[in-house]
Amino acid sequence: ETIAIWAEGAAGTVHLDIKSIAATGCSSSEALKTTEPGFNGQNTCEGPVQGNLRYNMSGRTDEPSLPFPLADGETLATGICCDSAYAPYAEPRFTFNRSDVGFFDALEQQQLPVTFYDSVCGVPLFKAPQNRTFEEFKAETIEHGWPSFRPAEVVDGNVKILDNGYVISKCGTHLGSNLPDEKGTRYCLDLSCVSGNPAKLV
Repeated sequence: ETIAIWAEGAAGTVHLDIKSIAATGCSSSEALKTTEPGFNGQNTCEGPVQGNLRYNMSGRTDEPSLPFPLADGETLATGICCDSAYAPYAEPRFTFNRSDVGFFDALEQQQLPVTFYDSVCGVPLFKAPQNRTFEEFKAETIEHGWPSFRPAEVVDGNVKILDNGYVISKCGTHLGSNLPDEKGTRYCLDLSCVSGNPAKLV
């Protein structure tokens, strides 16, 4: 019974005229039908989310701002990165800025550029910042509300943009969306899904 509409821009206001909203091919008893225990939809990942995610992203379950509750036993990372029911949605805006996450503080303790890994399979996805300063990476992330990466920061062959704009890893993990701006392709991603550890350390 939840309908969510999201618009994003760098400046100004957004005006939306919604002429109709409809659902077909389902009944109320089939809505969000669980196809696997612990998921609201289908499990799209090739394995479980790592249990020791970076930036304190493991084990988060109390997320009242999501459009509908996580399934029993489902964490934020599992829902956002692997549950097909959440594919159109993102983790809560500014998750990276929570006091118990400390994303930028953690990055400043590492040698730049920092490598970001898939939260399921552990492949490297992005090395940031590249062709810009740390302050520019930080400012863009804060402006949009989610970690934002550019093409120069992609690890070749490990990240794909689908026709619908979704961004996935070569392992199939849902990472976020491509939301281009005046500078071009912008990978607007969920910290939950790029907080993994290298595969050899998992």
